[in-house]
Amino acid sequence: MARNEHLIELYLAGQRIASGLRIARPFALTTAHALGQDVLSAKPLLHLRDGTPAQIVWGNTPSDLALLRLELNGTTGPLATTAYGEAQQGQAWRATVSVDPKPLTGSVVEPDAVYHDGPHLKVTALRLRCERVLRDPEAYAGSPIEETRQDPPVVLGLLVKPRDTPPRENDEAFAISVAEALRLFDDVTGGRKAEKRTRAHQVLHDRGYGSVRPRWTRTDPNRRTKRPPEGN
Repeated sequence: MARNEHLIELYLAGQRIASGLRIARPFALTTAHALGQDVLSAKPLLHLRDGTPAQIVWGNTPSDLALLRLELNGTTGPLATTAYGEAQQGQAWRATVSVDPKPLTGSVVEPDAVYHDGPHLKVTALRLRCERVLRDPEAYAGSPIEETRQDPPVVLGLLVKPRDTPPRENDEAFAISVAEALRLFDDVTGGRKAEKRTRAHQVLHDRGYGSVRPRWTRTDPNRRTKRPPEGN
């Protein structure tokens, strides 16, 4: 099993357009801005590198998130070698995607920073410090971030676009946790008619749907985290 089975790359018409985070075998997250408004509206069929079809089922520009359903041949359940953790202040992290020869690393400054605060939707994110100034912060958006001392990895979230518009060079980055992403599915789809609810709502909020929900573990910056047991 690949070490980075939680990392996906998305292609449209043969061109790579984004990275993403697989939160269960049939579901993945990516960034809305990487897909673009035209793609989010038209919802064309995307593909993974191995040809697996990926359907856009939800997009939200304030959070910079989009949800994908992967069209698999009967394979469901949590990822075998990946767990998902709650980030703590001061915790070290690394980006799964490497844009430069040296991996992007840093520490968690604020686990519950305000990323977007609108009249109808509030989004929190991990505010991160990077160990170097990012010349192109958006280049890393869509990459999962991992707790650095875990192998297999404990995923903390998905890097999203900078909060500043336009982005400026600095050592700050933001990531949305899986828990926050799935809370947003509930907030954004909860007031709509039933057919508008995606199966993403069940990933976290329907606790009886264990074959799809992510495997969780708590992380602590001062001690190693024990791997949760295998199984659904």
